[in-house]
Amino acid sequence: MATFKDIVRNDAENVFLNKDEFAEEHMVDGKSMTIIIDNNEHLEREKRYKALEEGISQKQVLFYVSAAEFGRLPKIGRLLELDGKKYKVADAIREGAIYSITLEANKS
Repeated sequence: MATFKDIVRNDAENVFLNKDEFAEEHMVDGKSMTIIIDNNEHLEREKRYKALEEGISQKQVLFYVSAAEFGRLPKIGRLLELDGKKYKVADAIREGAIYSITLEANKS
């Protein structure tokens, strides 16, 4: 009999991160992974760019990925590449079988 943790892990990978529903393939650090980019949160953050100095602001991207597929939770401040663009990890949270990772990069 499956445990509750097994059921949650299965739902995370086969329902929430289902490519036919929410998720898409993206390149993360040179590896193809099934992730969900949270466009709604991304748009809200786009509206709230933080001005660092004249002409420079920060872009943030929030995505969800299976902990099993990603591997070790990345440390804050670590450089990470998403679809060929380099970002710094601003936040990384384990939410059960899924990671919520926020990336940021300077944008001019």
